[in-house]
Amino acid sequence: MQESVQHKGVTHFTIVKILRTFSPDEMNEFEKFLHSPFFNNHSTILRLYKELKKFYPLFSDKCLTKEHLFSVANKGKSYDDQLLRKYLSRITKLAEEYLSILQMRTEGIRKDYNVLLQLSRRNIKEIYTRKIKKVEKRFNNFQQFEAEHILHKHFFSALKYELLNKDNQIKPHNELLVDSINNLLDYFLIVSGWLLNEIESHSYTYDTGSKRNAVVAPIDRNMIVEFVENAISNLHSEDKDRMIFLEMVLNDMKLSSPESGFSAYTNLKKLVYGNSHKMSRQILQFYLQRMNVYCLLENLRGTHDMHLDLFQNYRKLLEENLFGSEGKTNLRFLEFRGILISALKIKEFEWAEKFINENVKYVDEDLQANVFHYGYSLLRFYTQDYSESLSHNSKIQSGLLPITIDSYILKAKIFYVLGHSDSALSLADSFRHFINLNKLISDFHKQNLLNFLKYFRAIIRLKAKNNIAKAGKLLAELQTSSNTREKKWLIEMTEDLLKLK
Repeated sequence: MQESVQHKGVTHFTIVKILRTFSPDEMNEFEKFLHSPFFNNHSTILRLYKELKKFYPLFSDKCLTKEHLFSVANKGKSYDDQLLRKYLSRITKLAEEYLSILQMRTEGIRKDYNVLLQLSRRNIKEIYTRKIKKVEKRFNNFQQFEAEHILHKHFFSALKYELLNKDNQIKPHNELLVDSINNLLDYFLIVSGWLLNEIESHSYTYDTGSKRNAVVAPIDRNMIVEFVENAISNLHSEDKDRMIFLEMVLNDMKLSSPESGFSAYTNLKKLVYGNSHKMSRQILQFYLQRMNVYCLLENLRGTHDMHLDLFQNYRKLLEENLFGSEGKTNLRFLEFRGILISALKIKEFEWAEKFINENVKYVDEDLQANVFHYGYSLLRFYTQDYSESLSHNSKIQSGLLPITIDSYILKAKIFYVLGHSDSALSLADSFRHFINLNKLISDFHKQNLLNFLKYFRAIIRLKAKNNIAKAGKLLAELQTSSNTREKKWLIEMTEDLLKLK
């Protein structure tokens, strides 16, 4: 028993999980890092790493055991599990230190701020005065809206004020204090907006429990709207970029209002597309995704047909390469699904097929085969190749909730179109039980799906009875219904019934 534990592989160790994510260049650089006595003065750690490096990138060779690593690090010594764990813990901490350095390299402005803090504390006036002028020049040359830059402008304004005060300047420099406040408020607005949007999105996506136990944010959209409207009214006319920024924040906050949501969306889209060159990747992605959430909810509610807008926004995200980070494209399943469905809804079939073939590789590797068949099952349904659609659907072997739900709906629609009414009704019953028993589906989505089933079953029965009068009433009810999945398709099927008379 003890022997089997000892000879266990090392793939479960934290350091191995970290090293698996390193590029070949990073593996080589980390070795140089370990050679530096500033970071590491233990030759044992270096020997241990060099041996680990031989098994990169999988680290799954059967001979890579704890005993093997220990024998390389400490030749001639008997295996000591506790000592090896200390070595592995030490090299893990060094890997974390290296990751911190990698992150610092991407944060030039934060590094400048840290240097200025040190120069200020050491009271080296000549150097920090020269340094802060260089930093200010960088800020002046940076024309994009970027949350982190806005925050650091606040820090630099406050720091510059402190430095000037330290020099006993008679002038109060209130302009630096005002600039610091404005940048801090702008950062607060953009981050608060993002957080409030996430909270709202979760209320639609997840079952968050009873309202009595719900987490309540200390601010709401109305408070931000009131504040921003007041800020805009007091803004100097020459501060055009800040006006654009505040207008985007304002319209974002108004998107959730039933009264002003659509006009706010129209305004926000114009602002985002017209000023995308002024936005960082992060900010542009934030607003495009925010508009997509609005479009998706409008489509679900059935209040506006936003499929074209949704497709345009997704295409913009793809064109700007805003999926993923650090130059690496990465698509979550829900993003892949949203892009594909938006294209199919407006009959961009060639574009959709090209998208599937070129982008399925960017989905999580474990999901790629399922997502490929999922994509083609949808595509073939929309191109009316129903047998091929069912064939791809049958090859999907994923328990992912959105795939399961879409699979139910797709098969139900195919059975109906092919005239298999009994199969369609049987599937609808199974789907209804699945919805009611699933605790992960939010109340909003649960009602959305149950409304689909209600109208779907009604259409099947009316078709069987050829009841044209009731079909007309059902159509009127459908057209005014809200929060109904596949509302447009249900209306089309009901209209087809009326054509049969």
